Amino acid sequence: MVYKKKNIFKKLKLKLRLIVFNDSSFEELLNFRLSLYNIIVFVTALSLCLIILTAVIIIYTPIKEYIPGYPQKELTLKARKNQRIIDSLIEVSYHYNLYLNNLKQLLSNGEPLNMEVIRKIDTTKSYKNINLNPSFNDSLFRKKYEEENLFSVSLKSELSNIILQNNFTPPVKGIISRKFNLTEKHYGIDIVTKFNEPILSISAGTVIFAGYNILTGNTVIIQHQHEIISIYKHLETIVVEEGDKVEAGSAIGIVGGTGKESTGQHLHFELWYKSRPIDPEEFISF
Repeated sequence: MVYKKKNIFKKLKLKLRLIVFNDSSFEELLNFRLSLYNIIVFVTALSLCLIILTAVIIIYTPIKEYIPGYPQKELTLKARKNQRIIDSLIEVSYHYNLYLNNLKQLLSNGEPLNMEVIRKIDTTKSYKNINLNPSFNDSLFRKKYEEENLFSVSLKSELSNIILQNNFTPPVKGIISRKFNLTEKHYGIDIVTKFNEPILSISAGTVIFAGYNILTGNTVIIQHQHEIISIYKHLETIVVEEGDKVEAGSAIGIVGGTGKESTGQHLHFELWYKSRPIDPEEFISF
């Protein structure tokens, strides 16, 4: 009985063979023996090949940009460019905020903030395409400001008394090559002096700006008592920092010719009183 059952199972065993014939001659061309193991191996190998081929096509061809959710190349480049611009704006905003906060402290008769700012000039950057022309609103404001009475007799008398009491020191001794002229928007005087001549602070005060500007080069701005501000432009070297206290006659830099507006080695000196530019020659002997 057991022997008969074994023969029945042998007869039910599935055997498959794939044979390819020539249709005209009935010649046997290919002969494959198919089993469950062979079918599984074949299907698995075919699936892996298809997966690898699909991955290669997606990675190394532009077709990947059409896949939903995959970032496009142009968008990626724009995002990186915008990130660099934002980083630059944050850096500039940080320095301006430090300067404005320091200025507010000084104008409110407070102590200047303790600022340790390192300014680095990017010499590899091209500034040829920068538009330095004033805007329309800025031009209107300048015109309106110049048409007003910038410096009345009473203000001039006040400043004369203040300068006499403080005995202002000339920043340098030399020849005045260009005078103060409001109509030409020249709010100071140009002084030509000797090479490597030190520049002195006209009076005691606090340095509220000491750094580089594209137009005026190395520039120093000092806040004095009685709402007086002195400005020194085109310096070759600056020897003070923002927040420094200076005395009358203290060296703040060396005469130079830095900045786009400079026409040679000289000092451009400005004197401001109550937010109004005044002629330094009327109050200081050069």
